[in-house]
Amino acid sequence: MFHARIAIALLAGLLLQASAALSAEQPTVLITGASRGIGLALTQQYAERGWNVIATARDPAGAPALQAIAKDHRNVVLEPLDVTSHAQIDALAAKYRGRPIDVLLNNAGISGGDDMGTFGHLDYAVYDRVHATNVLGPLKMAEAFLPNVAASQQKKIINISSTEGSLSLVKGRGGSYFYRSSKAALNMVMRSLAIDLRPQGITVGLVSPGFVKDDFTRGIDLPIMITPQQSAAAVIKVIDGYDLAKSGTFLRHTGEEAPW
Repeated sequence: MFHARIAIALLAGLLLQASAALSAEQPTVLITGASRGIGLALTQQYAERGWNVIATARDPAGAPALQAIAKDHRNVVLEPLDVTSHAQIDALAAKYRGRPIDVLLNNAGISGGDDMGTFGHLDYAVYDRVHATNVLGPLKMAEAFLPNVAASQQKKIINISSTEGSLSLVKGRGGSYFYRSSKAALNMVMRSLAIDLRPQGITVGLVSPGFVKDDFTRGIDLPIMITPQQSAAAVIKVIDGYDLAKSGTFLRHTGEEAPW
């Protein structure tokens, strides 16, 4: 009986903590790929704004920087999620059924590595993983969490894209077949989704985060590069400015429209 009372008390404490973490008065953002780079910076900055943050990563327990943010901000909840697992996505959506999500922020993405994508030596299994992560993952997230977004005040599905997926900007350098084609596909998928969801008042956005100095660009050091923190601040500003009139557009982190 004593142990049962302790268990009940602990459960009550966890429920109270979860309730405090996700306030009904504040907007909510769900961020995928939150363990590093831009995703980590987005988590930090939304947390500091006082938003409810559902931060997902494949292994939150193995992400000390993400754990530190959650420890310092009770409005941050960490959830394990591999966006290539549709079963995991469905399970997380079921867990948050009925919870309004103002901004569904599809940030998780991988490059596949140029060494795996050299013409003549293409690793198509890697290509499948890149496409599953960068294209199918965001589409499945949008489908699974559509009721949450529709129930919110802001009603936004935002996707971190890249100007590497712009056909008109690819000049002078080939390669990057996996990453470039995945971002081009993401742009088209979300452009179509924007048309389909417009009648429900849902805004679908695509944001290029800029030339960011992070894991994606390891070994490159150019004056035009920005930090993940600078990128996140710029991306959040763009998201704030997204409305239904802009739905389906592809914007740079500066707010300017990017070419397709």
